[in-house]
Amino acid sequence: MNTDKELLASEKQTVTSTPLVSTDSILVSGLGGQSRSRNLRAVAQVETSFTGGTGTALTVELIQADNAALSTNVTSLGTSGAIANGSSNVNVSAGKRLLDIPLPEFTQPYAGFRYTSATGAYGAGAITAGFVIGSETPQASRPVSESHGF
Repeated sequence: MNTDKELLASEKQTVTSTPLVSTDSILVSGLGGQSRSRNLRAVAQVETSFTGGTGTALTVELIQADNAALSTNVTSLGTSGAIANGSSNVNVSAGKRLLDIPLPEFTQPYAGFRYTSATGAYGAGAITAGFVIGSETPQASRPVSESHGF
């Protein structure tokens, strides 16, 4: 997976209040079809495990808005759905990828991420999120070259 600092909306952003938007937004106006080329993906990954507080589940959304603060005419383009803590917060622990989707077509000039915690905020936890070129596909998920029935 290749990352670019200019394409990060959250870099080890602490998420201890809810809902919260990414610290930075990404200017996407003028992409003109580029959003689907070169295998660009929206990715959010846990950097510091989510623990403590009253949070019971975490939702990550790819959003777009009319302003850089991601507060005007916000629309959601993709979501992880509510990811429950699981036993010992295993589902929101460091290294877990919460969102990994192909970039959709944007209709507003700015993109970013929104983080929402169910039932209250966590005491600790951090996320890195942004756009990446390519993403790692686990070996088990790759097609087998001899499986085409020839």
